[in-house]
Amino acid sequence: MKKFIAGQLDKQRQAKIAQLELCPLPALLTPVEGGKILVFAPHPDDEVLGCGGTLALLRQKKCTVKVIFVTDGAGAGTLDADAPAIRRKEAMESLAVLGIDDLAFLDEPDGSFRNSSTFKNKIHTLLQQFNPDWLFLPSMLDYHRDHVAIGQAILSCWQHWEGPGRAFVYEIWSPLPATRVVDISSVIDLKKQAISCYVLPLSHCDYLTASIGLASYRGLYLPGKEGSNYAEAFVEAEKKVAFGGILQKMLDLRFYLERLLKR
Repeated sequence: MKKFIAGQLDKQRQAKIAQLELCPLPALLTPVEGGKILVFAPHPDDEVLGCGGTLALLRQKKCTVKVIFVTDGAGAGTLDADAPAIRRKEAMESLAVLGIDDLAFLDEPDGSFRNSSTFKNKIHTLLQQFNPDWLFLPSMLDYHRDHVAIGQAILSCWQHWEGPGRAFVYEIWSPLPATRVVDISSVIDLKKQAISCYVLPLSHCDYLTASIGLASYRGLYLPGKEGSNYAEAFVEAEKKVAFGGILQKMLDLRFYLERLLKR
């Protein structure tokens, strides 16, 4: 009986696979003109690694961009006591390269972020006051615990917010099952320059090479372009709270990876 059921399930899978398109690619996302853009970064440097090129393009399109750094950037106790101040300064310098001067720091504990009613109230207030057309937030599939927790907290607030804006999940430590890509070829040097401002993180890990390499790979998704192309990839979030949707599946996969990697 078990073999029969397994055989039937395998046939169903094969039938579904046979119906797949040859190679569906993420849709090209064109930066909005003159919009209001709200960005949440768990730590200073996440914003430029995840969507720095897109932010540069949005500023060129006369968009108003506000970046919120959620944690204090202390490195979960692994960095020197002056690290938060250094990372704030580097964040200002990096964003200035992209043409952004509106930023704020919520100073949640780095490495041990926990959602709370106080935090949710802060996010709700920011959404109400800024009323973004586009929102950028970290991925729930990411390997960093802060990114997962902060992404989920902000997504929940956005889904319950009554505003009409769109939200996009960006990637850093773990590539996304992308649904949207932005062509950042024209601003790749700005992204490189902005990442290079983060001297402290770069002294611990070569984020520059990794991030530009990922953008180069994502450039393969750009339609009808030849040569050296660069793109940033996103998953567009569902406005309706959907526990069976792609974002819930990403969170479920993150839980699965946690169990698997701890074996």
